[in-house]
Amino acid sequence: MKLRHLFLSGLAVITTVLSASTAFAATNTVQEVIDETYVQPEYVLGYSLTEEQKAQTLGILGYDSDKDTKVKTLTTTSYANIMNVADDSSLQLYSSVKIQKLGSKETLTVDILTPENITKVTQDMYRNAAVTLGIEHAAITVAAPIPVTGESALAGIYYSLEENGAQVSDESKSLAQEELTTLATINADNEATEGYDADKLNVALTDIKTAVAEAGSGVTEEEVRQIVEDTLSNYQLKNVLSAEHINLIINFAINLSKSSIIDSSSFKSSLASLKDSIVSNASSTFEGINLNFDASSAIESGKGFFANIWQQIVDFFKQFFS
Repeated sequence: MKLRHLFLSGLAVITTVLSASTAFAATNTVQEVIDETYVQPEYVLGYSLTEEQKAQTLGILGYDSDKDTKVKTLTTTSYANIMNVADDSSLQLYSSVKIQKLGSKETLTVDILTPENITKVTQDMYRNAAVTLGIEHAAITVAAPIPVTGESALAGIYYSLEENGAQVSDESKSLAQEELTTLATINADNEATEGYDADKLNVALTDIKTAVAEAGSGVTEEEVRQIVEDTLSNYQLKNVLSAEHINLIINFAINLSKSSIIDSSSFKSSLASLKDSIVSNASSTFEGINLNFDASSAIESGKGFFANIWQQIVDFFKQFFS
C-alpha cells in the first residue's frame, strides 16, 4: 500500500508539473503574447534614427504621449542576438514598427505609412512573413523617415515579441526572414517584367505554404518542387519568373516543409484569411485564375498514378508465377 501511495503521489506531482509547463508554454506562444500584452500599442524604433527622426517617426506611427508608454529601440546588438549574426555597429537600422492586438476574428493587417521610403517590401510581403512567424491577428504599422529596404522592420517585431515573453523559435525567425528576403528580391527584380504581379506572387505563396502544410513532414523535395511549379503555373507566373527566382521559392518551401511551423493548427487558417484579403483588395488581378487551386491534390494524383503503374507491373509478373 505504501508503495502504491508513493507511486500515485509521484504521478500526481509529475502530472502537475507537466500541466504547469504546458500552460506556461501556451501563454508564451506568439499570438497569446500579442493578445495579452499589446492592448496598448508597442513601438520599436530603429537604432540609427537621430533624436529628431525618432520624434518624426513616432509622429507618423501615431504615437500619443498622453497614453502610449511602450517604446523600444532595436540596437545593432539586439539585432545580432535576434538574427544569430555577428554584431556590426555600422549596421543601419531605420525602419520602425508599431504593433497592436486585434480581435480574434479580425485579419492580420500591415500598413506602410511611408511607402515612398520602404523601397523593397510591400504590405502583403510583411503579412506573409508574419503568418510564418506565427502571428494570426494583429495590427502592424511600418514607417521610415528616409528611403530604406524595410527588411529590418521584421527584426523589430521579433525583438518586441521576445521582450514581451513570446517564445519565437530561431526556426520561425529564419524562415520568416528568408521568406521576406525572397519575396522582396523577386519583386525588386521583376517590377518592369511583363506579366509579373506582386499580388499574384503573394497569393501563390499562401497556396504553396498551405499545400506544404497539408502534405505534412513526409513530403519529398521533389513533391515540394511540384507544388511550387504547379502553383506558379496556376497564377501565370512560372513563365514570367526566372529559374533562379523559382529556385528561391522552392528552397524556402523545402525549408518550410522540414519545420514544425506547418504543424500549427492555426497556420492554414491564417493563410486562408490572408489570401482572401489580398484577393478582395485586388480582385480584377485574379480574373480567369482558379482561386480554388489545390497543389497538394496534384501530388496525391501523382502518387495514385505511379501506384497504378506499379500495380500493373506486379500483376504482369504474377501471371508467370501463379
